[in-house]
Amino acid sequence: MLLVLSLFAAQLVRLQGLDAASVSAAALDGRLAVKTIPAGRGTITDIDGAELAVSTERKRVTADPTLVQDFTVTKDGEVVAKGYAAAAQIVAEVTGAKQSSVLEKLTEPDSPRSTVLVPDVSPQKWQELRKRDVRGVFAESYMRRDYPLGESAAQLIGWVGAGDQPAGGLELVRNSELVGTPGEAVYEQGRTGEVISTGLYREEPAQPGSDLRLSLDADMQWYIYDAVRKRVKESGGLSGYAVVQEVRTGRIVGMASYPSFDPADTTQDVAKMRNAAVEDVYEPGSTAKLITAAAALEEGIIEPQDPIEVPSGMRRGGWPFKDVEPHPVLHLTFAGVLAKSSNMGTLLYGEKLPGEKLYEWIRKFGLGAPTGHGLPGESPGLVPEPKTWSATTHYTLMYGQGMSGTLLQQVGVFQTVANNGVHLPPSFVAGTTDPDGRYTEVPVAQGKRIISEKTATTLTRIMQQIPATGGTAPDAAVPGYHVAGKTSTASRIDPKTGRYSGVTSSFIGFAPAENPEYVVAVVVQRPTRISQYGGVIAGPVFSSIMRYALQKEGIEPATTPPVTVPLEYDPAKQAPGEEPGVTLGEIAVKDEGTP
Repeated sequence: MLLVLSLFAAQLVRLQGLDAASVSAAALDGRLAVKTIPAGRGTITDIDGAELAVSTERKRVTADPTLVQDFTVTKDGEVVAKGYAAAAQIVAEVTGAKQSSVLEKLTEPDSPRSTVLVPDVSPQKWQELRKRDVRGVFAESYMRRDYPLGESAAQLIGWVGAGDQPAGGLELVRNSELVGTPGEAVYEQGRTGEVISTGLYREEPAQPGSDLRLSLDADMQWYIYDAVRKRVKESGGLSGYAVVQEVRTGRIVGMASYPSFDPADTTQDVAKMRNAAVEDVYEPGSTAKLITAAAALEEGIIEPQDPIEVPSGMRRGGWPFKDVEPHPVLHLTFAGVLAKSSNMGTLLYGEKLPGEKLYEWIRKFGLGAPTGHGLPGESPGLVPEPKTWSATTHYTLMYGQGMSGTLLQQVGVFQTVANNGVHLPPSFVAGTTDPDGRYTEVPVAQGKRIISEKTATTLTRIMQQIPATGGTAPDAAVPGYHVAGKTSTASRIDPKTGRYSGVTSSFIGFAPAENPEYVVAVVVQRPTRISQYGGVIAGPVFSSIMRYALQKEGIEPATTPPVTVPLEYDPAKQAPGEEPGVTLGEIAVKDEGTP
């Protein structure tokens, strides 16, 4: 017995004396737990600070089933419930989860020692549950991403998907700024996982990401989305999109696509998650006539007052060409051809542009190249090189068929004209705020002159005739304001068949025409009801959005009548090729000397 006791004594001396430090460290290692402290993702706001994407702390209720099975509920010293059923009942009462679902997760064969019972509860609910002291039930903190504007901005803002990974839109392309650095907490825990309050605790705080301030206006964004949604449904369309851009900065005030999706539910149709306003490419149709007109003016082959005799039909490249509506011989000026959107009139002056020169001008206006905004999925579009052209390509390109582009590329053409010939790339971010509160504004991009001020002014005056009583889009007029714009009803390629099917109906314009503030573009794909014409389908939506933008900005209505230019000529007084009596200079004098 003495021998045995001496062995025990020797072991105690070794543990308490010689090996005390190592044994204590081993015991401490067994009690230590490491918990990741999630970092707050930067908030995305609109230009006025309204939240568009914000991270909120949430709790994920978990359990260790091996500990829960020993849980008991006592009343007056007696056990009234125990085990999995008792725990499941309490968790369901507090969190609102289904009791049967919680019980199934707890009793699942081979369930892990950290089973998720309720994936998402508020910190307040977790505190209520914690007070019930359910053995073996814990919580993990995580940051949930909320999107106050919901589906109206989902494709543009993007969303955070599985594993807290950004999956689209600005969330993805600006992730390096938005993402924070997680922290870490090291602490001692007891046998059932509770924190030992008097034990070791060490924490490295999480560092939140930077906030992103966009050029978007939240109210404008919702208004645009709602207007497009209603029109697509009314017209039986396949889809639609619209954009509002500041003329002098290139910044996007609002951009929406329909159909859309709820960013809080990423299990929906993947097709709805595409940012169609950026990713869709389509043949622009008549809005591209603005490029042909600008090129003809810049190259000096036409003047606004030049007469053009437009026949009822004609052949080019071995194929017949005609206008949308049958008509007798028309006597239009160059301005009238653009204002009345005559395909044949466009060919008659446009064919004076060599193919290489027309291609050069189309590319100069930005088609066939990315716009530089950086959003994922952008297509450069397609502008075929002259060496690949068929016998008719030269002619169809003049009125926007046979090439393709995105909505923002089309908007860029009109922004250039509205900005006196200077192009600015589209942008969405106004600035960033770092975790220390320092705001850094993103400077406006350097503009690039594409056409002269004279050409821009000429085109603006002509396009003011379009959203007018005698123009092709009276429904696009904005009461009280002078508007310049262009309609389009383009043959639409069905991507499934590769053949033309239906039309793309659009209207793009800017206002006030005399001092442009905004470019607004509206596109509806494959309308099947009301009409197919861009002026009828897209024009009213353009009018509504533009009126909202101008009035929200406090732009005063016009106090003088709009400028008019001659759209027709009298063949009895003037033969094609002769100059009419009125010149653009004289028109300018009548308009109080505006250049």
